[in-house]
Amino acid sequence: MTAQTPPPFDPAFDDCRWTDAWTRLPIIQVTPGSYGSFTVKSWEITRADVCGQQVALSTPLSVRGLVMADGTLWMSDVPQERLMMLNNAQASRGRVLVGGLGLGLYPQYALPYVESLRIVERETAVCRLVEPIVRMAAAPHGVELVVEVDDVEAVLCAPPTTRYDTIFLDIWDKLDAAHLPAVNLLRDRALAHLAPGGRVLLWGYRWMVRLFEQACERLLSVDPAARSHWLEDMTADRPAVRALLLPVVEHFAELPPDESSAALDWCREYAVRVTPG
Repeated sequence: MTAQTPPPFDPAFDDCRWTDAWTRLPIIQVTPGSYGSFTVKSWEITRADVCGQQVALSTPLSVRGLVMADGTLWMSDVPQERLMMLNNAQASRGRVLVGGLGLGLYPQYALPYVESLRIVERETAVCRLVEPIVRMAAAPHGVELVVEVDDVEAVLCAPPTTRYDTIFLDIWDKLDAAHLPAVNLLRDRALAHLAPGGRVLLWGYRWMVRLFEQACERLLSVDPAARSHWLEDMTADRPAVRALLLPVVEHFAELPPDESSAALDWCREYAVRVTPG
């Protein structure tokens, strides 16, 4: 039986799907130290939260975190990141465009599956730190590797000059349902750069849609007459979330709370198609 070709974008693809394969795959990690505007810190963990599940590790795991001057953790290679990057890497094939270099997890995991990697990273300092370890990892695989400092959004807005078998994007700072409109727009632009049979993969997409579904559940559990006020109060400091949920209030203006479960399919479909504006 011939394997079925995945769709160009599958919103149900869940990069939080559990596998322990990441525990058996070595990675080259960045070196701890100060790098001007940020610091790379190293620590050991024996337990970790992985996509909402507590995981106990049989041996201590050394992890790295890139920390900004104000103490904000910008990126890390903790178990959750390793799991999600591995799931995306294993779904990748052929010629790959990558938006966001991170700490080099995705390209290292993708090397056994791909022919070439074009990685577009906006931050020069991140390229200087991470590119050498990715090149070191790529050398035994014979994978063509290009790392460039640029804005992948600009690359995707330009007319296609190269068609990719996989486009993997990871340029949003956290998994937040409020990012969905912007991420959907990036996805739609990426689709225009795919080769026939190609695929767009988005870090944490199913997680963000799930967060939106949960927000819809809470919203629709409120009496219809009170939903607008409830939404205003709950999103007073998050106008982007209010704008995202307002169409749900309007679409289900008369839906009683005890029938709200039937509305989640619409909410999911809306979350996948909504774009800015």
